[in-house]
Amino acid sequence: MAGTINIKDVESKLQTGPSPHIRNPRTSKQVMTEVIIALIPPIIAAIYFFGWWVFVQLGVALLVSVLSEYGYQKLTYQKVTLHDRSVYVTGLLLGLSFPISAPLWVVAVAAFIAVFIIKHWNFGLGGGLGKNYLNPALTARVIAKVFFTPFFANWVLPKGFFAGPYGGYHVDYVTTATPLEYLSRGATEVAEAVPELWEMFLGVNMGGNIGETSKLAILIGMAYLIVRRVINPKIPILFILSTVTVVCFWSGFNLEYMMAHALSGTLFFAATYMATDYSSGALTPDGKTVFAIAGGLLTGILRIAVGFPGAIGIAIIIMNIAAPFIDSWFLPRIYGHKSRPERSLNRQSTSLQK
Repeated sequence: MAGTINIKDVESKLQTGPSPHIRNPRTSKQVMTEVIIALIPPIIAAIYFFGWWVFVQLGVALLVSVLSEYGYQKLTYQKVTLHDRSVYVTGLLLGLSFPISAPLWVVAVAAFIAVFIIKHWNFGLGGGLGKNYLNPALTARVIAKVFFTPFFANWVLPKGFFAGPYGGYHVDYVTTATPLEYLSRGATEVAEAVPELWEMFLGVNMGGNIGETSKLAILIGMAYLIVRRVINPKIPILFILSTVTVVCFWSGFNLEYMMAHALSGTLFFAATYMATDYSSGALTPDGKTVFAIAGGLLTGILRIAVGFPGAIGIAIIIMNIAAPFIDSWFLPRIYGHKSRPERSLNRQSTSLQK
C-alpha cells in the first residue's frame, strides 16, 4: 500500500544513546585555544613590566611541560595527545605563576610535577585530560612554594622590557615585598608601603608573580572567556566577592582595605584561570556556586588568620578535593522528583554511579 511505513526499517535507522542529545561542536582543543588567547593580555603585561626574561621563563615551563607529557605517554604506551593543547595551557599558567626572579630549575621542576605527576599519574589514580582531581599548575605552584621558597623569595619591582636576566642570575635588581604581605597577619588597615589602588589595578610598581600584577590584563582575559562562553561567569565573580566579603567584615567595612586585598596577590588570576578548571572544579550548576563561594570564603579566612600569601592556592586545592562530594550532594533534581538523586560522580569514567 502506498504511504505505508515499515516500523522495523525506521527503528533500524534510529540511533539511541545517553543524553545530552544536543551537542556543542566545540572540542577540547578549541577550548584550550580560547584559554591560550585569554592568557595573551597577562603575558603582554608581564613582558611590559618585567622584560624579555618572561619569554625565557615561559619557554622553560612550556618545554618541560611538553616533554613531561610526551615522556609519560610514551612510557605508559598511551596515545600522545599534545594536539589537544591542554599541556600548553598548563605550561603557560605555571610560568606566569612564578616571580621573574625564580630560578629556571625551580620552574622546570614545577612543570614536571604539574604534568607528569599531577595531570597524568594523578597520584596513582589514573589521570589525563579531564581526569585529574587537582589543578596541575596551581598544585605544582603550591608544592614549589612549600619546598623551594628560599630560592625565589625575592620579589622584583618592574623595570621594563630590557631588564634582566633574572632566573637566579646575580644581577642588579630592586627587591620588594608584595602588597599582600602588608595586608595579612591580622592587619585591618592599609600600610603606607602598599601601592595606590590604581597602581595595583594596572600593575605599576608592584612585585609579585609575573602573571598576577596587572588586574586590568586579567579582567580582559576574563571578559574574553565569558563572552566566548568558555567559563561560567559566576565562578570567578563569586570567588572574588566571597573573599572580599570576609575581608570587609574583618576590617570593619574599611573600603580601602577591602579593595587593596582584592587587588593584591593571585586572587584575580587564580579565580579566572584556575578555579574555573573543568576537570578539577565542580560540574553541577549548584555545585559551581558552592565551590566558588566556599573557595572565596576559605581564601579570605586563610589570608587573615594564617597570613599565608598563597592562601588562594591552598583554598582551591581543598575545594578541588571536595568538588566530587559537592557535585554528588548538589546533583540537579530530576523533573517530577522532590529530592536529588543519590548518586556520586565518578570522574575517572565520567559517568554517574550508584
